Amino acid sequence: MELTGRQQAFLQDFLDLYQATNQPLHYTLVAERLGVGKITAYDMLRLLEEKGLVRSEYVLSEHHRGAGRSSIVFYPTARAADVLTELVGEDWEQMA
Repeated sequence: MELTGRQQAFLQDFLDLYQATNQPLHYTLVAERLGVGKITAYDMLRLLEEKGLVRSEYVLSEHHRGAGRSSIVFYPTARAADVLTELVGEDWEQMA
């Protein structure tokens, strides 16, 4: 799979953050933790989703009942760690 250096670094940072929290991540949290703009984080996550490395889903807040505004969260696919391991040449989970 072809990933630019920037995409590869973002994926690795996203996987590290996901592993630390062990829960799907909102793009604003990803942006904050990785030191990039919100739109940049969102666009990169959508690009990685197109490549099959990230999945998204819409969720309602735990505190919200009934109809309301949902949030989008992202999580890595099983393929993401495999692709990163292939690109880096080491087992990603051992690097983290």
